[in-house]
Order: sequence, then structure tokens, then C-alpha cells
Amino acid sequence: MALGLLAVMMLCPAPMEGVNAEEATIKASVTVQPVLGLTVGSDNYVVDVTPTETGEFSSRTATVEVTTNNETGYSLYLATENQQATLANAEGTAAIAPVSGEVTATGFGANTWGYNLGKEAVSEATMYQAVPTQNGEPAGGSEVPVEDDEYNLTFGAFVNTELPDGAYSNRVVVSAVVNPAFVPVFDGIQTMQEMTSTICADAAENDTAQLTDTRDGKEYWVAKLKDGNCWMTQNLDLDLTNGTPLTPEDSDVSSSWNPPRTTEQPGTITSANTNTETYSWDLGMYVKSNPDGYSNYCDDVKGLSDADCTSAGWTNVSSMTPMEDGNATDVISGGTYNAHYLVGNLYQWNAATAGTGGTITSAEAKDSICPKGWRLPTSTRSGEFQALMNAYRIGHNSTKLTQSPLYFHSSGYVESGSLWYAGYNGGYWSSTAYSSTGNAYELYFSSGRVDPSYSTSRYLGQSVRCLASQ
Repeated sequence: MALGLLAVMMLCPAPMEGVNAEEATIKASVTVQPVLGLTVGSDNYVVDVTPTETGEFSSRTATVEVTTNNETGYSLYLATENQQATLANAEGTAAIAPVSGEVTATGFGANTWGYNLGKEAVSEATMYQAVPTQNGEPAGGSEVPVEDDEYNLTFGAFVNTELPDGAYSNRVVVSAVVNPAFVPVFDGIQTMQEMTSTICADAAENDTAQLTDTRDGKEYWVAKLKDGNCWMTQNLDLDLTNGTPLTPEDSDVSSSWNPPRTTEQPGTITSANTNTETYSWDLGMYVKSNPDGYSNYCDDVKGLSDADCTSAGWTNVSSMTPMEDGNATDVISGGTYNAHYLVGNLYQWNAATAGTGGTITSAEAKDSICPKGWRLPTSTRSGEFQALMNAYRIGHNSTKLTQSPLYFHSSGYVESGSLWYAGYNGGYWSSTAYSSTGNAYELYFSSGRVDPSYSTSRYLGQSVRCLASQ
């Protein structure tokens, strides 16, 4: 009895980006195509089996060699060509079935076959499995260029005398495919201050990255959202310091601005009910474990460490590790937390606008405390907050507003020396002044209500999100 397997080789190179050199006004361009080589030790694997009544295991091994100069390496696949899992005889009256799961040679069932592809020498401990009927997960590969990668490709079968004699065969395709070139998200920038309108425009929707604010080293998740803008998907957490100016080199200011007041640290909330003041408050490393639990909130407190806030779901995560997944949906998982939900700082509007919004009316504040390359969104019925809500069809679905990929959350607000409604409502400052000097526009939301152009007193302490400048 002979078991026949035809190994068919496929080479699938793909182009990669050119390597450019430039001198003066003459530009020389060289495109290097990836080279991919695949060699199988034999075109035919014939496993001769002399079956016994109780069954006999036989196998055959050959080498598969892969070479490539592709900078991101290759993936190796293996599958039956006809999408049939069995070895059938010529008459189609009998077949050898695939093994179930992963088994050693002694674990084969009666009249079954399987394969092993690996770099280790074949032994009694070698594990076999069914040949896939179509390409799925790679059977092997490399993430870097390789001059000579060698595999052992082994087919094995366990056959008894229940089968009629003859040739049982199938065709197996072995294919090597160069991995796609790595395209860095947001052009591979590492800091908030490196963002440009061109980089944002070239990004794909849902591109997500964690960038560092060079002013204090804090990291922020950012993403290109459905409205076509690149947004911070995490609240600003910049502590302002009197004596440490924000400059045009690192901030969204037209000239250096020295904050008149230093950000108050957790547990301290000074009464500040003047529209032209520049108070801000650090609430600490807190997330709300139930972002859409609007009925769970704390009110009239000095900070989120208050027992009422803890009962409402506010959790100190300073001893935890931030999640690395930029699209995570959990708030807390084990000893990790989702940094999208960090509460951040609360700012009066004149602080959020870097002192340029104190007395203006019916206009946009010209500066903000956002990083360089970023700014406060506009807020009118045709503003950027409204466009973002329209893009995701938020309507009054405040629950959807708290979920991926937006991650807005109800941080409450500071007024009259206390933190109010933390967990019940959220307010995010815009750059847009209201018609009087007493108010400015914001994105406001609470349970069952979302208003992207709500006007409120400028002296309130509220959250800040920035979007990339256009």
C-alpha cells in the first residue's frame, strides 16, 4: 500500500516601499523588491505501509527551506489543495481520515494520518495534527529577514488491514508569503508635540497610539476618529505651575504664558467663583469602574478619596499597571487599568484657554493648554463636538459616549470649594465663548442626555480633551 502526497510550492512576493537618497535638487530612487525562496526536499512523499491487523505507523520526512531578504520576514502556510481532509484511494471507495487534535505516533487512531512541520528533529515525542483544508494561521515563519530557514516536514499514517490495498493520496500546498511592510501608526511619532495636520490626515480611521507629552512625560491615548479628526481619547492631566511658562515650542500658545496659579493637588479645592481666574485641580490617579453608572456618584466632596466616591465606583489605580491595548474596553482587569478612563485634571475655562478666554465674547479663545499641535475643540451646533457626536450617532445615548472609541466620562465639576456630581455628569470645555463674559460652551452629558453645545459658567472646573490642529 502506498500513501502519496504531492507537495506544491507557491511563491508570493509582494512589493515594499522604496529606499530614497537625496542630494541637492537631484533625487535618486532605488526600489528593492523582496526575494523569497522556497525549496521542498521532494515533490512526492510516498509512505510505504505494510499494514498489520492491529495497525502499523509509518512516516516520511523531508526538508523545507525558506530564504528571504524581506525586512519583515515571511509566513509559511500548509493546506490541502482540494480542501479535503482525507487521503482517498483512486476508486473513491475508501479513505484515511485526519487525526483528531495533536497526537504522537502512538496516539493515532485506526486508519488516520497527520503532519508535523517544525525545526526540531523528528522523534517519538513529535506531535502530529490534521492538515488544514485551507490556509489560516501560519504554520511557521519569521519576522526578520532569513538567509536559510530549514524545517522538517513529516507526514505519518497509522493503517490496519481493514483498508483495501492501493494508493491513497491527496495534494498538499506549501506556500511562503512575504510579510507586509510595517507601516507605523501616525508616521511613527512618539510625542504629542510631533503631531501635525499632515500626519493626522494621512492616518487611517481608528489608528490608535500612545504619545508622550514632553512637558511632563505623561502619556495619552490618541486616535483618529470617525469624524476625520485626531482626538485625545483620554482627559488632559497637565499640572500648571506658576513660574513654569507654557511656550509655543511645547504648547498651543501664541506666546509664552506663565500660569498665575499652580494646580491644586488631590484633597485641596479652593473656592474660585471668578470667571477670569485660572484655577485647576488635580483629582489624582482615579478611574470610575462603572463609567456609565450615572446613578452611582459622589457629591459635595473634597476629592475622590472620599468614602462616598469609593462607594460610587471611583478607584485609585496608582498601584496598578496601565493596560497596553489601545482599544481595551475593560476599565479594570486584575492588577491593570484602562488609562482612557483616568479622570485627569479639572480646569476653569480661563485656565484651559491659557488666559486668553477671560473676557472675550462670541469668539474662539486663541490659545489653550493643549500640547503643541493640539487645541480645544469648537462647540456650537456646527462645531467639532457636534460633528463628533453626529459621526457616531450618539444622539442622547450617553452610555455610548463612555464606550470605545470615545471614552468620555462623567468627572463632575468643581464649584464653591467642592467637587460635585462626580460620576453623574460630564463637562468638557471647548474653545468657544458664549455671548456674555460669564459663560462658555462645553460638551455636557448625564444619564440620557448629551448636549455638544451647552453653555455654562466659566469659573467651573471641568475636563479637557484636545484634538489635533488642522
